[in-house]
Amino acid sequence: MRKTLMLFIVMMIWLGTMSAAETSPGWTYGFDLGLARGDNAGSRENFAPYGRGYLQLEIFKFLQMRTGVGFVPLRAHEEYSTSTLIGDYRVIFSPFYSKKYAPFIFGGVGASLDMSKKGADVVPQFPMGIGTKINYKRGKDIEITAGYSLTNSDMLDNIPGSQEHGSSLFAGDNRDGYFFLTAGLSFSNPGPEPRKEEPILPPPPPPVIQKPIVEEKPVVIEKEKPVDLRTLDSDKDGLSDYDEINIYKTDPYKADTDGDGLSDYDEVMKYKTDPLKVDTDGDGLSDYDEIMKYKTDPLLADTDKGGKNDGEEIAEGKDPLNPKDDVMDLTVGASFSLEGILFETAKSNILPESLPILEQAYTALAANPEVKILIVGHTDSVGSAASNLTLSKSRAASVRQWLVDRGIAPDRIRTDGKGLTQPRATNDTAEGRALNRRIEFIVE
Repeated sequence: MRKTLMLFIVMMIWLGTMSAAETSPGWTYGFDLGLARGDNAGSRENFAPYGRGYLQLEIFKFLQMRTGVGFVPLRAHEEYSTSTLIGDYRVIFSPFYSKKYAPFIFGGVGASLDMSKKGADVVPQFPMGIGTKINYKRGKDIEITAGYSLTNSDMLDNIPGSQEHGSSLFAGDNRDGYFFLTAGLSFSNPGPEPRKEEPILPPPPPPVIQKPIVEEKPVVIEKEKPVDLRTLDSDKDGLSDYDEINIYKTDPYKADTDGDGLSDYDEVMKYKTDPLKVDTDGDGLSDYDEIMKYKTDPLLADTDKGGKNDGEEIAEGKDPLNPKDDVMDLTVGASFSLEGILFETAKSNILPESLPILEQAYTALAANPEVKILIVGHTDSVGSAASNLTLSKSRAASVRQWLVDRGIAPDRIRTDGKGLTQPRATNDTAEGRALNRRIEFIVE
């Protein structure tokens, strides 16, 4: 009976979709790929691939209907395993949309069937979530979606009473569900490019007949033709005055509004930089220098993603396209203190404020897999020499363990502790003691 009811619902949704297609101002088709995770067996749930194709009809600019079919093999370790075919009908509500972005929320109704179990029942489900659409090209959009699908049945995982096998975050004891996160492409027919119509000029005025004047020539007054800003390009930069004024907010009388050396047209159409900013990514280098001189990305402050922005690397004489030289000197024999690594008082527990400098150390070591280091801990003079020696070794070991947990090979790192024996400042002031509590790296 339930299978017959779900088949009837699917047929009604399809008929409604076909009917809406006759009057819809536009239609879209696309696909989503991503990950899903069941909400039925607690922490024992595994991540699974998720794929879905769909057809979407536009009802209004802010409201769309979407019919789709997907597949997800939900499973939990030693609990259950499925091969779930999904069909659903969603309503997309996008209250805020622009030429580039369109965030949205959605909700809907559908059904799923476990293809791996003979005689499995059809399970009704209700997808819901949020997402955003990003315009990629004319007629093509990138779409990112995060959501949750709730069923009104405890048989999505084919295990009745799954509360005995694990806990659910949203589904509860009598229902199943799963989370999903996807990214995909959608394709639409944008229609023909808007035709630029020639301006309709008024008919010429009738000829002016003047009586001949002795020793004077007749004066003929010519009427000026109307100017069309949509075709006029005063500064000859390739952008019409209309687009410069109304879309890009640039100066129609200057080919290079921000004066960085790149024309407004090249910035907008070729490099996607901001024609109103000399330095689009704020890294201290002009867009022109990044593109023409250093070959770095003018839209990314740290092109090589090594931990320092391009401007700082250029100022220090480093290569902004090589992440290995961003953070520290890793030549054999080099030594340096990592400023900013903090611990709990009299303990070796690393405080959260230390994470930025530890991330920089990890980036440098990961980019130079052949380098081996010695980590040395130092303390101030508060407490006994024996307790400080033990504390310094324990803190060095904590830093080593953090790097190993991130993926640095253990055999690349040795540790030692010097306690209070090697101060670099006086221990008579709070400032001096803070300088003496440090972690030192020595390249071996």
